[in-house]
Amino acid sequence: MSTRKCLLMFQNNPIIVAVRNPKDIYDAIHSKSQIIFLLTGNVYNLKKMVELCIKADKYVFTHLDLIKGYSQDNYFIKYLKDEIKPTGIITTKNNIITRAKQEGLMTVQRLFLLDSSAMDISINSAKKIKPDAIEILPGLVPKLITAVKKEVDIPIVTGGFIETEEEVRSCLAAGALSASTSHKPLWDKIELIREEQRLLHKE
Repeated sequence: MSTRKCLLMFQNNPIIVAVRNPKDIYDAIHSKSQIIFLLTGNVYNLKKMVELCIKADKYVFTHLDLIKGYSQDNYFIKYLKDEIKPTGIITTKNNIITRAKQEGLMTVQRLFLLDSSAMDISINSAKKIKPDAIEILPGLVPKLITAVKKEVDIPIVTGGFIETEEEVRSCLAAGALSASTSHKPLWDKIELIREEQRLLHKE
């Protein structure tokens, strides 16, 4: 069920707002994208940022590998679900994906495809762990997106150095559902890209 919900969520939001600096959270919650990836946060500000996103009616995913001041053990995952309450989490780590799924959080596994060996390991990992979605980095290599899509039946998002509308279109054409970006000028291009995707799928 979570994977299906993830698929629809990303399908409806071809551009994902990626927040790398806490100061950008206010621009993020006023953007037209419904999805925010928090790539920053610490023990002092994470809860507040998530609350701001929820209040703005956004889906918010916290990148656990980048959060400072927390121990990534079973107690933290439970605390995250019960007290901070994000929509889901992002991580490269299999054990955290497994634990987060047990707690009912949506899961996005981030895959760094730096060479063919890393790609094989990442694909096998995703097949075994079965996250609700995978995020491919680097996102500017369409053939990697296409290759992964042939191997896994899991929603794909992509990210990393995506700064233009054409780069977003290239990712989507290769098989990704969404592109995450911290490049603010792209954040409000989502309605244009969404309409283009609607017309493409209508043909």
